[in-house]
Amino acid sequence: MSLETMSFILGGALIAAALFGGGLEIKELKLPQIGSVARVLTSVVGITFIGLAMYLHPNPAGSAPTPPDLESKKTTLTFQSPMYGDLRLDACLRWAQNCGEPAATAWCKSKGLSRATEYPQENVGEQGIGTRLIDTNQVCKEKFCSSFVYIVCEK
Repeated sequence: MSLETMSFILGGALIAAALFGGGLEIKELKLPQIGSVARVLTSVVGITFIGLAMYLHPNPAGSAPTPPDLESKKTTLTFQSPMYGDLRLDACLRWAQNCGEPAATAWCKSKGLSRATEYPQENVGEQGIGTRLIDTNQVCKEKFCSSFVYIVCEK
C-alpha cells in the first residue's frame, strides 16, 4: 500500500471520528467516545493527512497525466519492399557508397520519420527487378542490384 493511500485512509478515519464523536467499531478498529476539543483536534489532523495524500499524489483521476518520457513513446513503422518512385529503393545512396543504414535512414526521412532501425537487404537484380538510388535518382538494372526486404522507421 502506498504512502498516499495510507495517509488518505488515516485522514478519512480521523475525520469520521471527529464527525461521529467516536464510539465506532470497524472490524478490529475500535474508536472510543471523544470530547469536543479532541474532535476538533482530530478533524484538523485528519484534514492534514488527506492534504498530505493529495500532495503526494497530485494527479487524481480525471486530471491530465504527466507526459511520459520520450524514450518510451517511440513509434515505429515498417515498410515492406520499399519503393522509390516506380522502382524498388536501392540499398545504397550512391553507386556502391553509403549502403545499408544511410540509404534506409534517408528513405525514412523522406517519409517524415527520423531514422531506420532495421533494414535487411536482398539481391533483387537477379530476379530482374530494377532499383533507384535515393541520393542520385539513378537506376540500377544489373544483376548485382540490391534493395531492402523491409525498412523499420522510427518516428
